Amino acid sequence: MTEVAHTRPFATATDTGTGALQTFVTAGPSTIVADVSAAQGGLDLGPDPHELVAAGLAACTTMTLRLYANRKNWDVSGLHVEVFSHYDADKTPPERFERVISLEGNLNEEQRERLFEIAEKCPIHRLLTAGARIVTTVGEE
Repeated sequence: MTEVAHTRPFATATDTGTGALQTFVTAGPSTIVADVSAAQGGLDLGPDPHELVAAGLAACTTMTLRLYANRKNWDVSGLHVEVFSHYDADKTPPERFERVISLEGNLNEEQRERLFEIAEKCPIHRLLTAGARIVTTVGEE
C-alpha cells in the first residue's frame, strides 16, 4: 500500500506559553485549547487528551451512521452518541470506552440492529480496537 503525502498535518499541538498545561490544538481548519483539570495541574480550559479521543470516536460514529442511513434512505431524524472513558487497572487493555448511541426516527427493529452493527465499522472504532503504529521523528527547530 502506498502512503499518501499530506499537505498539512492531521493535527498539531503547541504549548500556549501561558503557564500550566494549556495547549493549542489544530485539527483541520479549527483550533481549540486542550487542557487538564485543576486537580491534574491545569486550568480546565478545554478538553483533555482522553476527551479528545472520545470526541473523535463519538463524531466518527455519528458520521458513519448518518452516511449509512442516508445511503439506505432510512428515516433517521436524529443521532446522538455519548462516549465515556473508564480505566480498569485489572483489565488488558485497561482503557475502556463506553459508547451510547441514541437513534431517532421511524426505524424498525431490523434497521436499528443494522445501524448498531454499522457503528462497529466506524473507522475510529476500528483504529482504537486494532491499535496503530506511531513513528516519532525529530522536527526542525
